[in-house]
Amino acid sequence: MRIILTMVIAVGMLGCATTRAPVGAGKVFSGPQGEEVAVIPLLPEQEQKALVYVQGTGGEFDGKALPHKHESYDDKEDYTTTLRGSDYRTFIVRPQGGSRSHQLSVPGRNNSIRVSYDEARTQALKAKDIYALYEKQKADGTLDKLAAFDRKGTMARHDQSLAETLNAMNKTCGTSVTATIVWDSISDDLLKDYSIASFCESPLTALEKLCDTNVSKRIIREKVREVRCQFGNEMKLSVDAGRVTWTTQQDAANQEDFAVQYFEKNL
Repeated sequence: MRIILTMVIAVGMLGCATTRAPVGAGKVFSGPQGEEVAVIPLLPEQEQKALVYVQGTGGEFDGKALPHKHESYDDKEDYTTTLRGSDYRTFIVRPQGGSRSHQLSVPGRNNSIRVSYDEARTQALKAKDIYALYEKQKADGTLDKLAAFDRKGTMARHDQSLAETLNAMNKTCGTSVTATIVWDSISDDLLKDYSIASFCESPLTALEKLCDTNVSKRIIREKVREVRCQFGNEMKLSVDAGRVTWTTQQDAANQEDFAVQYFEKNL
């Protein structure tokens, strides 16, 4: 009997140890359209790590217990995770007057969501359950999949974004120009750190600006058939037999202005 009792006590103590999640007191913030974000510090706090759990945005972060770095400086706070190989700031806190502003950012939304501290949801939060979900999603590969760099998928998203800019230009100018990104000119590091589509759209937005008269529209229709975008050591533009070759550079300034001035002189 003594041996059995000892075993029961030992198993009970082990069970208690395994359910004691290394989390601090979390907080929940809610947005205007039912968005929610729970921010839960991981212990020990000096390691400056946290779990951020998002719900109600309709995006890929919903339902994920995402590990984040927590940085605090000058009365500001940043919570940063890894999304497809790059840093992604999901939650930021900024001073605003005599209070603080809380902003939630999620993939798929161009603008951040302003959220406010929610006392009732904070009281109902079960931080250890979020930690258990984190352990499960870490084990089954859900979190690794979201964090891993996906070159093919990232390229497709930039191609789609550029296509939207191209469609707007073609509609304004009455043209049927095509646009492509020369992906061989773009390294993984560039793709992780920069919005490639926003660099490549400069000649398209420049052409759209110039389509302000029937004469300019006719000139563009006659002289521009294709736009190719590549990255290089310096910013350059050329037009040859209907093909616009746009070489962009990540540190170059005023890229759209450069393109406007080039087209005004060379079309």
